Amino acid sequence: MAVLVRERPKNSGVYWVFSNHKGKRKAKKIGDKKLAYEAAKRINAKLTLNELGILSDKPQAPVFKKYADNWLETYVKPLRRISTYERYRDMLARHVYPVIGSMKVDELKRSDVKKVLLQIHAKGLSKSTVCIASNAICGPLSNAVDEELLPANPVINVTRRLQLDRKKRIDVVPMTRQEIEKLLSACRAHYSGYYPFFLCAFRTGMRLGELLALQWGDIDWNGRFINVQRSYKRGRLTGTKTGKKRRVDMSRQLTEELQSLLTQRKREALQDGTGQVAEVIFHKNGEPMAQNSVRYVFKKILRKAGLRDMRLHGTRHSYASILLSQGVSPVYVKEQLGHSSIQITVDCYGHFMPSGDQTTINRLDTQLPATYPQPLQTKEA
Repeated sequence: MAVLVRERPKNSGVYWVFSNHKGKRKAKKIGDKKLAYEAAKRINAKLTLNELGILSDKPQAPVFKKYADNWLETYVKPLRRISTYERYRDMLARHVYPVIGSMKVDELKRSDVKKVLLQIHAKGLSKSTVCIASNAICGPLSNAVDEELLPANPVINVTRRLQLDRKKRIDVVPMTRQEIEKLLSACRAHYSGYYPFFLCAFRTGMRLGELLALQWGDIDWNGRFINVQRSYKRGRLTGTKTGKKRRVDMSRQLTEELQSLLTQRKREALQDGTGQVAEVIFHKNGEPMAQNSVRYVFKKILRKAGLRDMRLHGTRHSYASILLSQGVSPVYVKEQLGHSSIQITVDCYGHFMPSGDQTTINRLDTQLPATYPQPLQTKEA
């Protein structure tokens, strides 16, 4: 620690105070010799008190791992979807903590964050994964800024500046109409109890969690639509993925199947002596079915039907691709699927839209009349 007073330039009568504390050098022009020495005395006293911890009222910054873990439990877990919490937790533990977990929060620099993100990308992971990692780091550091542990968040705009390549369109290989009918036939023959569920999946394009959270009160029988307003995952009911409710239309076939299922449930309730139908449509002992259990049954039905392996989410892709290939408006499909923007719908399924009739391009040409009326010719007087 050093605080010095110097006349710069020499014999100019202008005095400067120079300080060198913990490798940080600062200089301040004071002007008057007496004031310069007085300022130096005060600066030296303040630095000494800070060294002794007397003036150190700023809280000590914890290491990033401890701080981020607290952020996950305090802010993410109670306020965000459980899947978001688990995604951030796993990302931090697997890719972030090994690199910067032991560093203090106020020591983290932009270069440290870039190092983590570039290492993730170098492992062959997608830009989407890099963005998730960036968000998982950004969240606790934004909180650190609010608590005045950091002057600014070093993560802001990092991924944009990295300019990582990203695949423009998601490759989707949906089922054809024939494959869907083959699967539903196998389902009815071997797993009849699941038939209404999978018919609903193919006819509405709803997400798995949304299907499992469906309740009888969500159905409007007269309007033939379903109010999608919640999702079920890992034993918890939450809002939809986008946080918005939406209305999904039902086909006649699906309406009749669900009405038949409700009648069956009422009959079973009378036989049990309760007379009370479970609120959840697709349930096991009154509770929503587990996601992994439904996925397991779906795989078994695929094998029974002799079809290629695919994810259960493929029911959603199949729904969208069939509608768009039939010329249905992408805006309608976007609303039915609950996408947050039309861009997502177009990026995923735009190649399923019909290319159109080439003759329609002629509509751009100016349509000129065959003959032109001539102005009336009059003789001059």
